[in-house]
Amino acid sequence: METGQQIEWQDLDKRRYYIIGPSMFVCVRAVLYPINLIKVHLFMQQGNSLYSGAIDAFRKILRREGIRGLYRGFTVSLLGMASGQMYITTYELTRSRLPGYSTEFKGLVAGTCATVIGQLLTVPVDIVSQHMMMEGQGKWSQKATSRAKPSQYILVKNTDYVLPKKQKVVRSAYHIVSEIVHREGFQGLHKGYSVSLLTYAPNSALFWSNYSMLFRWCMESGLGEALPLPLVQASCGVVGGVTSAALTNPLDVLRTRYQLEDSQSIRQTFNRLWREEGLRFLSKGLSARVASAAPNSAILISTYEWVKRKSLLRTEQ
Repeated sequence: METGQQIEWQDLDKRRYYIIGPSMFVCVRAVLYPINLIKVHLFMQQGNSLYSGAIDAFRKILRREGIRGLYRGFTVSLLGMASGQMYITTYELTRSRLPGYSTEFKGLVAGTCATVIGQLLTVPVDIVSQHMMMEGQGKWSQKATSRAKPSQYILVKNTDYVLPKKQKVVRSAYHIVSEIVHREGFQGLHKGYSVSLLTYAPNSALFWSNYSMLFRWCMESGLGEALPLPLVQASCGVVGGVTSAALTNPLDVLRTRYQLEDSQSIRQTFNRLWREEGLRFLSKGLSARVASAAPNSAILISTYEWVKRKSLLRTEQ
């Protein structure tokens, strides 16, 4: 099925879908993980005290820690594959329950519902993996040997950023989870669930709605016949992903700070951000978020549509 026809949930061989899909998305996650790590580092610095942008952060992390530094916390993030399957299954099931509606409306509603379900598992995985991304970095490296509050770990000066290698103490995922549970209880693993929904629900809704609208326009205008279908899908995914990422960037900054700092409320985190950054926080880490969203959207949409084609029921192939 190499046409622009939408492949629906009922057209899929579910067994093949759940075998092919996770295998492909592990590879996708491995390719995109360093960009997400850089984004977190940019979100957590004060102003431009450490990095001037995404490229500068990439060079410094690579020079300081090598490839391993760009994949800190990657194994923990793989647990998020389960939430990814929950997300896409909810998305497809919701779409299948909305016959007769436009593809844009289906994408809007299904994307929102998928986020509500997917974030139940995504939030704790994100919290632990984000802590691991920052492990060994500046004052964050004191966490294993100091009881100072996490709010003191915000990176301020270049001289504080890198301790001598022999002094670095990097905690395991087990120790991070233990400390969070000891300090905040099990609810600490879902810290920021509400702000995650405020971030990713509109992000997901906008992405799927924009993608569906752009893809339909491309097919109706004849671009789907003039260009290879995967290229059309990837291009629509990039536009949809970059647009939604740029619009929700301030919320993502707020979410990341709230989950990693010792703030008692989202309002407290926002007030701290405003004092430190002012209006600059609206674009803080935007280059990394957009740099992440563009390839992320292109690869994920291309992979997602390819997996669906490969998972068609044999009678449909």
